[in-house]
Amino acid sequence: MEQIYSEEGIPIRQTVVEPSTFRQNLLYNATLNGMEETTVQAMVSDVITRINAKVGDRVVKDQIIVCFPQNTPSAQYEQALTAFNSIKTTYERMQRLFAQGAISQQDLDNVETQYKVSKANLEVSDKMINVRAPISGIITAMNVNPSERAYPGKDLFTVASTNGYKAVVMVPDTEITKFRKGAKATATWLDTTISGRVSEISLAMDSSTKAFRVEVAFPGMNKKINYGVTAEISIEILTKPNVIVVERHQIQSNNGTKYVWLNQDGKAVKREITTGLDNTLAYEVISGLNPGDILITEGLNLLTEGAKLRVIE
Repeated sequence: MEQIYSEEGIPIRQTVVEPSTFRQNLLYNATLNGMEETTVQAMVSDVITRINAKVGDRVVKDQIIVCFPQNTPSAQYEQALTAFNSIKTTYERMQRLFAQGAISQQDLDNVETQYKVSKANLEVSDKMINVRAPISGIITAMNVNPSERAYPGKDLFTVASTNGYKAVVMVPDTEITKFRKGAKATATWLDTTISGRVSEISLAMDSSTKAFRVEVAFPGMNKKINYGVTAEISIEILTKPNVIVVERHQIQSNNGTKYVWLNQDGKAVKREITTGLDNTLAYEVISGLNPGDILITEGLNLLTEGAKLRVIE
């Protein structure tokens, strides 16, 4: 192989050095939830009679999702319905009498007040036994089954809006000063990446986690990413334009000295460099490289000073 390399040249790949923008990002893992997401809880203790949706179904606001029996004691639905029907009949009769001039406005107002109170009581009872979707969106979790007994405070289901994703990352106090509202961010799950921005930064440290809550919003819906998955969140904390940036694997070091390999007239030349900022994947090069230099990017481990090169396109 040495003879082949000396005759034909060491195979390499290369690139022309050009100024670019250095970007420094911080990485976190977080759950991608809906931009708006609500978990609905039971208000009564009874057996569930019917469930009208499953995970993945699209629902509209006020659509009935979970039903309890009408005779659930704590809801008092049947009593409220009877009282409402009774006062409704009375109210309608009083309206006719008022139109005929047989009763005063005060009499009508008194009955109307009773009617409105009874109607409100019925609506409350109805919402307790017929649990509705609080927002339009997709059912992302169904925590109960038909014939299962629920109790007040038990999570029934979760609805997430379809206008985007939201992730919450907890940032330590040593890093929070680097964040700014509106900073660019990406979320990557498997081989899919979506873009967003920092939407909210907490001003106070969470006492339980000893970190600051940072919310990141990702507008739009991507069919390849389900709600509830854990994604890698990358948040941009610094940008520096018009600098030379070299990827970490293209830089070698010896006794603390960093250097790169250049192609000069078909020969390998070692060039010492000084680096500045880094983002774990790349370095800002402060000195040692100039625009127009031909940087060797692959085949570095085979190189020696002055070695003949063969460029692989």
